[in-house]
Amino acid sequence: MLKEITPTFNDAEILKVLADDYQLSGSLKALPGYCDQNFILTTRDQQNYIVKVANAAEPLLEIEMQNAAMAHLTAKDIAVPHALANNRQGQISTIANEQGQSFHLRVLSFLPGQFYAQTAAEKHNAALWQDLGKFVGKMDLALEDFSHSGAYRFLEWDLAQGYGICQQKKQHLDAEQYRLVESFLSLYQTQTLPLLSQLPQGVIHNDANDHNILVDDVEQPKVIAGLIDFGDMVHSHVINELAITCAYALMGQERPLTALKTIVAAYHEQRPLQAVELEVLYSLIALRLCTTLCNAALALKQNPENAYLQVSVKPALHLLERLKALNPFAVLCQLRQACGLPVDNGRDKEAIISYRKKHLGKTLSLSYQQPLKIVRGQGAYLFDESGQPYLDMVNNVCHVGHCHPKVVAAGQAQLAKLNTNTRYLHDNIVDYAEKLLATMPEELSVCMLVNSGSEANELAFRLARCYSQSKELLVVDGAYHGNTNACIEASPYKFNGPGGEGPQPHIHTVALPDPYRGPFTGNTPETARAYAASVQETIDSLAKQDKKPGAFICESLQGVAGQIIMPDGYLSMIYEKVRAAGGVCIADEVQVGFGRVGSHMWAFETQQVVPDIVTLGKPIGNGHPMAAVITTQAIADAFVTGMEYFNTFGGNPVSCAIGSAVLAAIKEDKLQENALQTGNYFKDKLLELQLTFELIGDVRGLGLFLGVELVEDRESKQPATEKTAWLVEYFKQHHILLSTEGPFYNILKIKPPLAFSIVDADKFITVLKSGLSALLSADQVKTRH
Repeated sequence: MLKEITPTFNDAEILKVLADDYQLSGSLKALPGYCDQNFILTTRDQQNYIVKVANAAEPLLEIEMQNAAMAHLTAKDIAVPHALANNRQGQISTIANEQGQSFHLRVLSFLPGQFYAQTAAEKHNAALWQDLGKFVGKMDLALEDFSHSGAYRFLEWDLAQGYGICQQKKQHLDAEQYRLVESFLSLYQTQTLPLLSQLPQGVIHNDANDHNILVDDVEQPKVIAGLIDFGDMVHSHVINELAITCAYALMGQERPLTALKTIVAAYHEQRPLQAVELEVLYSLIALRLCTTLCNAALALKQNPENAYLQVSVKPALHLLERLKALNPFAVLCQLRQACGLPVDNGRDKEAIISYRKKHLGKTLSLSYQQPLKIVRGQGAYLFDESGQPYLDMVNNVCHVGHCHPKVVAAGQAQLAKLNTNTRYLHDNIVDYAEKLLATMPEELSVCMLVNSGSEANELAFRLARCYSQSKELLVVDGAYHGNTNACIEASPYKFNGPGGEGPQPHIHTVALPDPYRGPFTGNTPETARAYAASVQETIDSLAKQDKKPGAFICESLQGVAGQIIMPDGYLSMIYEKVRAAGGVCIADEVQVGFGRVGSHMWAFETQQVVPDIVTLGKPIGNGHPMAAVITTQAIADAFVTGMEYFNTFGGNPVSCAIGSAVLAAIKEDKLQENALQTGNYFKDKLLELQLTFELIGDVRGLGLFLGVELVEDRESKQPATEKTAWLVEYFKQHHILLSTEGPFYNILKIKPPLAFSIVDADKFITVLKSGLSALLSADQVKTRH
C-alpha cells in the first residue's frame, strides 16, 4: 500500500515545480524518508532549502496544520523551519506523476546544524541533555496556545494509540522481543492507563527523535540547534512529547537514568510538570520504544528493503532491556527529586504513628524500632516514601509478586464491569472454582469461597461439626489459625500467649512435631510415630468421656510455631487415627499453599495425604481479601441442615477474576518451579553458612518456606533471641525486610513472594554472613574482656 502512494519524482520533475512556483533553481540531494520524498535544494548562491513531497494519502488539512504550527513557533523564537510562500502567496504547491496522482509539495527554510543521531552516544553530556530538555519544554509551552483542526486525527505514532497498536502488531516480534514488550504493556495497562484522563492535552510535535533534532557540533555537542519534521504533529497528551524525546535521547547511554533526570529537570524549569505526568513518564518512554519495535516488525515484513525502518530497532531493544532493570517507582522518586519536588506528598511517619495510636487501636503493631512507611511494591520488593527498595523476605500474601501486572489488570477490568454477590449467576465463580479444584485431589470436589483465611478456618470447623456431629477439636501446640473467636480458640499460639485465656473445654492440644527442638528429634518414622502418639492419647481420653474428635486441624507446614517441617509420615499416621475415631482432617494451607513448597502445589502433598477439608487464604488473591474452603461432596452435603449459608463478598466476580489471574501467573511465570529451584539453592547456601557460624543451630524448610534457628549453644539449644532481633534490624539497615518466628522469636522467618530470585537469595546470604560476622566479633570482644 505504501508503494502505491509514496512519491517517486526525479530531480528534473521537482526542479521544474521549484522554478515555476518559487523561482528557485539549483541541485537536489535526496534525504531518507518513511513514506515521503525529501530533498536538500542548494542554489547557485549556496543557499539551502528543504523540499518535501508528501505521500498522496496525507490530507491537505494536516499539511496546513504543520505549516501553521511552524509559523507559530517561529514567531515565538523557537528554532524550527517555516514554509516559504510560492508565487501564488500560498505555502503548498501541487505536483502530479504520470499516472495523474497529485502530491503536495512544500519548500521549507533550512536550519543549520547536524543531526543528534550523528553524534556518538559517549559524547552526549549534561549540557546537551539540559539544552534538549529546555528546548522541548519551551516548545511545548509555546504550543499551549496553538490549536488547529488538522491536529485532531488518528495517528499510529500517537502514544495515546500506542497500547492498541502494540497489541495489534506484537505477534510480528520474535520471542525475546515479545516477552519484553509484553511486560511493559502489562505495566502500562495497570499503572498508566487509569491515569490518562488526568493528563493535560494539547498539540505536540510528537517526533523529537535523534534524526529530527539538530545539534551545534557533532564532536562536542552542547546546544540544540533546532527541530525539524512536523509530519507527526497531533493533539494528544502533552507529556508524550517529553516521553518521545527521552526515548531517543536515552538510546545508547550506559547510564540512561542520569540522562533522563537531566532532561526532565531542564524541561520542568520551562514547563512545570504535573505530578501525574511524572507518574506516567517511565511507562510512556517504554511504550514509545515498544511501538517502535512493533511498527518496525510489521513494516519490515511488508517492505524489507527499506533500511530506514531498522534505524531505531536495535537501540530501542537495548534501551528497553536497560529500563526493565529499573523500578518504575524508584525512577519516579528520582525524577521528582531532580525537579526539586518532594518525593512523598503524604503525611510524615510520626503523624501516621500518632494517629494510629489514638484512633486505630493500641494493639495494632508495627515492625522495627524505626517503622517504615511503605508506599509501593513490585515483584519481591517494597519501596518506602523516598523510593528506597527493600527486599521483602516475609510477605507470603503477595504470592506471585507485589502488584503483579496481570493480577492487577484482571481486578481492574472486572471492577469496571460488575461486582456483586453470588445470588446472581456469573461465569467467574464457576470458572475459578473449576480451575482451583483442578489442582486438588479428585476427592476434594466442592469449593466454598470466603474472604479471609480466618473465615475459611471457621467455616471448616462448622463443616466438620456438621459431618462428625462432634465439636471436639484437636489442635497442634504453637499453631495459629486466624483471628475470629473460633480461630483464636483453635490457636495455642494465641490462647496460651499474652492475653490468652487458655484452651476452651472442647479444644485439645497435641504435641508440636518439632524434629529439632522437640522431645523427639530427627526426620524418621520413629519420630513421626512418637509425635502421633500424642494424638492417640487425646483420642483415647475423649473416648473415656464418651466423646470423639470432631476434627483435627494442622498447618501443612508449621508457621508461627517456628517454620517447622514435620517428620515424614506424621500426617498420614494422624489422619488414620482421627478418621478411625470418627473425626475429620483439616489441612490449613493458608500460608503455605499454591506452590510455595516447590515440589508440589499443596504442602499437604509432601506428607502423602488427602485431607477431608483444605482451607486457603493469603496468597489466593495476591493481597486481595479472598479465601476458600475445599472439601468432599459428603462433607458439603452434611452442611445442608436447613440453615442457609450466604457470604456477601465470598466468590464475587472481582475476587474470582483476581484468583484466576493468580493461578495463571503461577503457571505462566513458572513460580512453583522457581520456588523449588531457588529454594533449593537458597537452602544450600544457608547450610554452607551453618558450617561456619555456630550461631546457626538449624536450617530447615521446603521451597521458599525456610527457617533459620539461631542458638547460643548447639548442645543446649539456648535460643539466641536478642541476637535474632538484632539481625532483623541489621537486615533492615541493609534494605532487606525480615521477621522472626517461634516461641522464643529466635527463628528467621523466610517466606518471600515467589518472584524471589537466586540473585535475591545471594543478596540475603551476603547480608546474613556480614551480620553473623559482626555478632561473632562482638562475642569475641566480650570474651577477651
